[in-house]
Amino acid sequence: MPRENADVSELIEIRAFRGTRRSSVYRRYVVSANAFLRILGTAEQHGLERLSSLDPHGPHHLDKSEAQQMADELGSIRSRLELPDLDAELTAIAEVARWCGRAAGNAWMKIERR
Repeated sequence: MPRENADVSELIEIRAFRGTRRSSVYRRYVVSANAFLRILGTAEQHGLERLSSLDPHGPHHLDKSEAQQMADELGSIRSRLELPDLDAELTAIAEVARWCGRAAGNAWMKIERR
Protein backbone atom coordinates (compact mmCIF):
# COMPACT_ATOMS: atom_id res chain seq x y z
CA MET A 1 0.00 0.00 0.00
CA PRO A 2 1.61 3.31 -1.01
CA ARG A 3 2.17 5.91 1.66
CA GLU A 4 0.56 9.29 1.05
CA ASN A 5 2.50 12.55 1.18
CA ALA A 6 2.41 14.55 4.37
CA ASP A 7 1.94 18.24 4.92
CA VAL A 8 5.44 19.76 4.85
CA SER A 9 4.87 21.49 8.19
CA GLU A 10 3.73 18.38 10.07
CA LEU A 11 6.09 16.82 12.58
CA ILE A 12 6.29 13.40 14.20
CA GLU A 13 7.51 13.19 17.79
CA ILE A 14 9.16 9.97 18.91
CA ARG A 15 9.55 9.65 22.69
CA ALA A 16 11.05 6.81 24.68
CA PHE A 17 10.35 6.53 28.40
CA ARG A 18 12.04 4.65 31.23
CA GLY A 19 10.53 4.28 34.68
CA THR A 20 6.90 4.29 35.69
CA ARG A 21 3.88 6.15 34.34
CA ARG A 22 4.08 8.45 37.39
CA SER A 23 7.83 9.03 37.38
CA SER A 24 9.86 8.56 34.24
CA VAL A 25 12.68 10.04 32.22
CA TYR A 26 12.52 10.28 28.48
CA ARG A 27 14.42 10.94 25.30
CA ARG A 28 12.83 12.31 22.19
CA TYR A 29 13.42 13.10 18.57
CA VAL A 30 11.22 15.11 16.22
CA VAL A 31 11.22 14.35 12.51
CA SER A 32 9.22 15.75 9.61
CA ALA A 33 6.13 13.75 8.72
CA ASN A 34 7.38 13.54 5.12
CA ALA A 35 10.68 11.94 6.22
CA PHE A 36 8.80 9.54 8.51
CA LEU A 37 6.53 8.50 5.62
CA ARG A 38 9.56 7.83 3.42
CA ILE A 39 11.08 5.64 6.15
CA LEU A 40 7.82 3.70 6.56
CA GLY A 41 7.53 3.28 2.79
CA THR A 42 11.05 1.89 2.53
CA ALA A 43 10.36 -0.46 5.44
CA GLU A 44 7.23 -1.69 3.69
CA GLN A 45 9.16 -2.36 0.46
CA HIS A 46 11.54 -4.61 2.40
CA GLY A 47 8.97 -6.32 4.59
CA LEU A 48 10.27 -4.89 7.84
CA GLU A 49 7.50 -5.97 10.17
CA ARG A 50 7.54 -3.41 13.00
CA LEU A 51 8.01 -0.28 10.89
CA SER A 52 5.59 -1.54 8.21
CA SER A 53 2.89 -1.99 10.83
CA LEU A 54 2.93 1.67 11.86
CA ASP A 55 0.03 3.75 10.61
CA PRO A 56 1.51 7.04 9.39
CA HIS A 57 -1.26 8.91 11.21
CA GLY A 58 -0.51 7.27 14.60
CA PRO A 59 -0.45 7.57 17.50
CA HIS A 60 1.54 4.49 18.47
CA HIS A 61 2.54 2.97 21.78
CA LEU A 62 5.35 0.40 21.68
CA ASP A 63 6.74 -1.73 24.46
CA LYS A 64 10.49 -2.09 24.88
CA SER A 65 10.80 -5.24 22.77
CA GLU A 66 8.91 -3.53 19.93
CA ALA A 67 11.17 -0.50 20.32
CA GLN A 68 14.25 -2.71 20.01
CA GLN A 69 12.80 -4.35 16.90
CA MET A 70 12.17 -0.89 15.45
CA ALA A 71 15.79 0.11 16.17
CA ASP A 72 17.04 -3.03 14.43
CA GLU A 73 14.86 -2.37 11.39
CA LEU A 74 16.06 1.24 11.16
CA GLY A 75 19.62 -0.09 11.25
CA SER A 76 18.73 -2.43 8.40
CA ILE A 77 17.51 0.49 6.29
CA ARG A 78 20.71 2.42 7.08
CA SER A 79 22.92 -0.51 6.13
CA ARG A 80 21.20 -0.74 2.72
CA LEU A 81 22.05 2.92 2.07
CA GLU A 82 18.58 3.44 0.62
CA LEU A 83 17.82 6.78 2.24
CA PRO A 84 21.22 8.49 2.44
CA ASP A 85 19.62 11.92 2.77
CA LEU A 86 17.79 10.68 5.88
CA ASP A 87 20.78 9.03 7.55
CA ALA A 88 20.80 11.52 10.45
CA GLU A 89 17.08 10.92 11.06
CA LEU A 90 17.43 7.13 10.83
CA THR A 91 20.31 7.24 13.31
CA ALA A 92 18.55 9.54 15.78
CA ILE A 93 15.28 7.59 15.74
CA ALA A 94 17.16 4.31 16.14
CA GLU A 95 19.09 5.72 19.11
CA VAL A 96 15.88 6.72 20.88
CA ALA A 97 14.31 3.32 20.15
CA ARG A 98 17.45 1.44 21.24
CA TRP A 99 17.62 3.47 24.50
CA CYS A 100 14.08 2.28 25.21
CA GLY A 101 14.68 -1.30 24.11
CA ARG A 102 17.74 -1.77 26.28
CA ALA A 103 16.21 -0.47 29.49
CA ALA A 104 16.72 -2.69 32.53
CA GLY A 105 13.26 -1.89 33.93
CA ASN A 106 10.00 -0.58 32.54
CA ALA A 107 10.19 1.25 29.22
CA TRP A 108 7.88 2.21 26.38
CA MET A 109 7.71 4.46 23.33
CA LYS A 110 5.16 6.85 21.93
CA ILE A 111 5.06 8.03 18.33
CA GLU A 112 2.59 10.78 17.50
CA ARG A 113 1.99 13.81 15.33
CA ARG A 114 2.65 17.21 16.84
